[in-house]
Amino acid sequence: MSHSKIFDLHTFLSNIPKSRYFIDVMDTPTMAVGIINLKKDQKDTQQPHTSDEIYYVISGRGTIEIDGIKNEVNPGKIIYIPKKIHHSFHAISNELIVLYILV
Repeated sequence: MSHSKIFDLHTFLSNIPKSRYFIDVMDTPTMAVGIINLKKDQKDTQQPHTSDEIYYVISGRGTIEIDGIKNEVNPGKIIYIPKKIHHSFHAISNELIVLYILV
């Protein structure tokens, strides 16, 4: 029996509470998928992860600081962070919504 899942991103985003910072979409023994919903001036409390990570910026504008270097991000940006690397987002717009995949 297949445990496959198909998600519609727009439907999922319209049903999440706007006040939540991290929203888990899926968590398996080999990967985690979720949404970061960061408000302007809200602190990103992430710590370095023990797995590689991919981010996809869905909406909003901001920066991601990777090992002390700030990079601008906006919709459509894809960011790869190797495991154990310090990183954090900062929203410039009212909110920054980012899909994450940890593998």
